[in-house]
Amino acid sequence: MRLGVRSFDTSCGGLGGCPYAPGASGNLATEDLVACCGLLGVETGVAMSAIRDAASLIETSLQREPVSRAGRAWAIRHD
Repeated sequence: MRLGVRSFDTSCGGLGGCPYAPGASGNLATEDLVACCGLLGVETGVAMSAIRDAASLIETSLQREPVSRAGRAWAIRHD
C-alpha cells in the first residue's frame, strides 16, 4: 500500500491455493487484509461482520477450522 498498490487478491476464509505446491497454505484471507487495513487506519468500506459470516458458513460447510488469523481470533472470542 505504501508503494501505491490499491488492488489486492484475497479469498474469504483464505480458501484456495496452488494444487501443485505441496503444503501450500492457501490464499490471503479477506478478513485478515480487512483487519490489517483497520489497524493501519485504512478505510475499506468492507463490513468485517459480513466477511466473518460468509467465512463461518464456508468453514462449517467444509467442516474445517478457521485458517485466517482474524477468523481464529473471532472464534476464540465467540466460543
